[in-house]
Amino acid sequence: MRELPGLIKIDLAEFFKQLLRYSWVLILLAMVATVAGYLISRLQTPVYQATARLLAAQPTAFSGTGINSVPTASPLDSQAYREAALSSQVLKDTLNSPQNQRTLEEFRRKLRVRTVDGRQSGIIVLNVRDNNPARAAQLANEWADALRRWDDQRVRGSFSRYRLSLETQLRSVQTDLARGSNTPERIEGLRSLQGSLLRDLDLVRALEQGATGQLSLLDVAETPIRPVAPRSLLNALLAGVLTLTFGILFMLLREVSVRTIRSSEDAAELTGLQVLGEFPKLASASRDLPREAASYLRTYVNRGLMDEAEPKIIAVTSPEAKEGKSSVSIALARAYARTGKRTLLIDLDLHRPILHSEFDIKSGPDVITVLRDPLFGMATHQLERGLSLLPCLQSVEDPSALLSQQFRPFLRRLRESGEWDTIIIDTPPVLAVTDTLVVAPQVSGMLVVVNTGSTNRRSLVVAVDNLTRIGAKVLGLAVNQLRTGEGMLVSSKGYGSYGNRPRPVPSASSTETQEQDPLRTQW
Repeated sequence: MRELPGLIKIDLAEFFKQLLRYSWVLILLAMVATVAGYLISRLQTPVYQATARLLAAQPTAFSGTGINSVPTASPLDSQAYREAALSSQVLKDTLNSPQNQRTLEEFRRKLRVRTVDGRQSGIIVLNVRDNNPARAAQLANEWADALRRWDDQRVRGSFSRYRLSLETQLRSVQTDLARGSNTPERIEGLRSLQGSLLRDLDLVRALEQGATGQLSLLDVAETPIRPVAPRSLLNALLAGVLTLTFGILFMLLREVSVRTIRSSEDAAELTGLQVLGEFPKLASASRDLPREAASYLRTYVNRGLMDEAEPKIIAVTSPEAKEGKSSVSIALARAYARTGKRTLLIDLDLHRPILHSEFDIKSGPDVITVLRDPLFGMATHQLERGLSLLPCLQSVEDPSALLSQQFRPFLRRLRESGEWDTIIIDTPPVLAVTDTLVVAPQVSGMLVVVNTGSTNRRSLVVAVDNLTRIGAKVLGLAVNQLRTGEGMLVSSKGYGSYGNRPRPVPSASSTETQEQDPLRTQW
């Protein structure tokens, strides 16, 4: 048996089976999302993008003719130009009017700056997006011009500061020359310095007038023809792919979160037990299960009890309530009766008896009376040819105590009576009460009923483990509520489509000759 930590796993086989089953739903949703994405994209206002490119070259240095050297502006890298292009000063100059911060932020969201770095130069790509293609091109060109003006002003500013410094020095020299106390040698030196400052000042003024920055226009923004957004086909494709992806992820998460038995293979792998019978999911709430499936269950149960003497006593249980054990008990008892076996069906679910209501029995012999009074005869209710019922028509305060004391003598009386070839006992769920654990070690074999979609995986493992620990002979599993064609056995695939079609009860002679072994008949 598999360890309990193994219950948390992904059943890939079941996942792909579910994926294949609901593939049409996923494809339909993906198609709807694709069409919706395309239509929504077409309804959106188109956005156009205009692009202007600037070349950022290395600056040229100049030197003065005198004792002072003419400075140049410090070169900027691409990242600095990118930040400058998005600065408020450049953006206000682009819009050519004072703007508040909110307007600048809205305009900034329309802008994209990309840089391409080289060894000696770089390229700055300015992109502007707008609903109007002409306006997008206009803004891109104005933005490029504003950035170039900012760069020119930055370079001119360095020459302007140096010019002011030279003018200050020249005024100082001229003041010294105006003094009458200077010696001839000092006057000659001051005049030489004055001439040098005048030459540098003329040069700086000329450079200041014609100074330009590192930026030059490489490409003028042209009016775009096609919009860059929305991309209808791309959005439609992405919507379809994402819907399909999320659908698959949802099914995967659903598979991970499943804690119930999904199939016969799942139950068999989880418990290590054989699946002896399978019953399809019925359209109605009837307990009348398909007789062909019950015949297969009877055959496989017989193979597990070949070494057991008659009467063969089979107890039917389930991990928890409402998993179909009573329906399986009725179907199995009828399957034995059809083969000519004298069959007794006993309702030993003393907490919630159900068999008497199924056959509309309200009075007469019942199992409580037989258990309490050893002298009471084995009177039963005849249901049909070869099948009798011992129902539970009374309530008892402590069923477990009653069974602990009286069940063994009760079985001995059944065996000694010689009236029955097969006895089917409908017992309570294993995990609900302890009654089944009292019964299980004393019968020929236990049959555990599993309901796909409702039986909890952990509950099934614990129930089978409890039965094994007390020494019960667990014959195998009977899987209930299977979808048509999903089972492991021939019965679920070959006869599942017959459903719950009513058929006449065969005579004893025909039963003997035709229903001894459905496997032999099948082949």
